[in-house]
Amino acid sequence: MSIRPLTRYEIPHLQAIDSNFESDRFLDVIKTIDGFNATWQLVERPLDPPFVSTDYDISDDELQEITARVKKNDGLYLVVEEGNKIIGLLDMARQAWRNAAFIWNIAIDRAYRGRGLGSQLIDHAIRWAGEHHLRAIALETQTNNWPACSFYRKHGFQVCGLDDHFYSNEDVAVKEVALFWWYEIR
Repeated sequence: MSIRPLTRYEIPHLQAIDSNFESDRFLDVIKTIDGFNATWQLVERPLDPPFVSTDYDISDDELQEITARVKKNDGLYLVVEEGNKIIGLLDMARQAWRNAAFIWNIAIDRAYRGRGLGSQLIDHAIRWAGEHHLRAIALETQTNNWPACSFYRKHGFQVCGLDDHFYSNEDVAVKEVALFWWYEIR
């Protein structure tokens, strides 16, 4: 397996990556509002039955957004390849306005997880951000994607915020709240 830069010609092939996941836990968002006093608490809870995603793959709209970012060439765009098959992606763009990078997509095909490939992509991302004198890397995931939350925490990312209306008006009720993560570059 190799990790190398993504070319624009390969972008349509990214849809072949199976990005779906299964989660037996989630982070429950407990929200308390009293005027301007608002608190949110995250509590790990079991999911019974487990959440199984079926539509977590890269959409046509996302392909267009990735194409625009790669064309701009102000970020780190890597693929993991086995033979001639793309099995992983890191899509990270610089956000100059805040001197940080944002990971739009990081994915390893389900059949290839657990081999350290995602960790290698994160290592590349951290190294690139440091070499470009950025202050941090940010990203977003969902409270019901326990594997991703555990992965980011294991690699030193910290939850820095949430948006309980990011996907719909029922995010808390459906146990899918947007979590924002931050990795400070030392």
